[in-house]
Amino acid sequence: MEAHDYYANPRILIPATSFFSLLRATATLVSHWALILVFTALYRLSPFHPLAKYPGPVLGKLSKFYLAYLAGHGDAHTVIRGLHQQYGDVVRVGPNELSFNRVDALQPIYAMKSMPKGPCTTDYNSRVHEDGSRPLDSLQDFSVHAARRKPWTKAMSPVNSKNFDPIIVQKARELMEELAKHQGQPVNIAHWMMLYGYDFMGHLVFGREFGMLKAGKDNSGLIHGLEHGLYSSSMIAHIPWSLPILQCLPIGDGGSVTMQRLANDIVRKRQDAGSHAKDIYYYLVSTSSACQELLAEGLLAIIAGADTTAVTLCHFMYFMMRHPECADSLRREVDAAFPHGDEPTDHSRLANMPYLNACINETLRLLPPVLTGLQREVQRGSDGAMIGPYFVPGGTPVSIHVYSLHRNPEEFSPLPDTFWPERWLTRNEYTLPTGEVLSKDQVVTNRAAFVPFSFGPQNCAGKALASVELRVVISALVQKFEVRKAKEYDIDDWEKNLRDHYVTLTGPLQAVLTSHELNDS
Repeated sequence: MEAHDYYANPRILIPATSFFSLLRATATLVSHWALILVFTALYRLSPFHPLAKYPGPVLGKLSKFYLAYLAGHGDAHTVIRGLHQQYGDVVRVGPNELSFNRVDALQPIYAMKSMPKGPCTTDYNSRVHEDGSRPLDSLQDFSVHAARRKPWTKAMSPVNSKNFDPIIVQKARELMEELAKHQGQPVNIAHWMMLYGYDFMGHLVFGREFGMLKAGKDNSGLIHGLEHGLYSSSMIAHIPWSLPILQCLPIGDGGSVTMQRLANDIVRKRQDAGSHAKDIYYYLVSTSSACQELLAEGLLAIIAGADTTAVTLCHFMYFMMRHPECADSLRREVDAAFPHGDEPTDHSRLANMPYLNACINETLRLLPPVLTGLQREVQRGSDGAMIGPYFVPGGTPVSIHVYSLHRNPEEFSPLPDTFWPERWLTRNEYTLPTGEVLSKDQVVTNRAAFVPFSFGPQNCAGKALASVELRVVISALVQKFEVRKAKEYDIDDWEKNLRDHYVTLTGPLQAVLTSHELNDS
């Protein structure tokens, strides 16, 4: 055989005919896939697509990578709101996905059993939890979800939730004590709220705190692991088929291994402690003995409870720093309700403090803990469904974009983007921050459009407990401290640095706390 019968390097004995055959085969394969991609793109942009009549960005219509990118970047909440402002109430945000900014879409999407959880939840969790131990929030079958929700409902019932009152009070005291150590100096409020949130949920769910408040840091790496897990999972949820590929790449575990190890250790220690303490785990173990299922439920409780409550407390402090006049009004109400420095722990009194609850509602309206709506799916194989005046084909993932709905001027006006707690109060006249006086007929506050804890039979099981916790902690904060932003801190950075990764991840919130001197006169 002549030397020219071999390609390039004689040490690599590849016959030229074989090389060019391989090259032709590769070119054919690439051309084949390129044609598929081109025709798929043309179809998705064509008037023949089932969702062709719904407007939206071209990149969103072409690929799910668009939503995956937004999730990874953490700005889906602001980008999708901008899309609603540009395109209207219904936006096609994916090749086969719609986002709604209409109050009349809440009932058909979240309250009807014809719309189970969407593929972002179900397809992703089926790949992550291959052993079948899927958490409550990923269950698509309504009967299975109802059965698994029963222990949560029982634990959070008005009678049983009273068992958690001492924990709420104790953890609020510990938070105040730790914050008091940093009076007069810049302190990252967000850091301490996160430590508090995880310690509280550790005690509430597993009967043991993580010791983060006393240590002043994430001593176990749990917060770090969970936040990294949320970052990666929020992206992969849109393209779950990529998970096996990513797991083979040397790019780290995204915190999932650390998170899984810590969670396993928490569950094991709680199992060893027995069932004498009536924490949430006590109610969960009464209906399931499967360790992996309990692990999934426990992780869900910590993520759903710790992050969301801590972030809401951070948002509240941010708004108090931006609006000191609101902080002063709230402090006067707290001082009047709990004179002489009495601890604000009377739940019935707290529940009937109008300005306190108005401030909490306004915080949750502008910055709900879950900024982007939870996905549902029009039943696959069905003839489709009407969502408001819009027909949506079967198999279409849909969601309400909560961040947009809560700022929709048709539901909340005037000043839909402004922190104005007075909108939640019942009055004949309202005075705007500008001094303008409006009649009650000129103020729109649609409580039906206010859904910070989601909506329908699969809403947040712990919303009543979360409300109690927020009232106690917020009242204690304004009773004991006056807060202002740290000198070098740009308060505009707070909302700019929020990252939407299913739940909200935050940047620092630098503040200076000083003791509030109670006037007993």
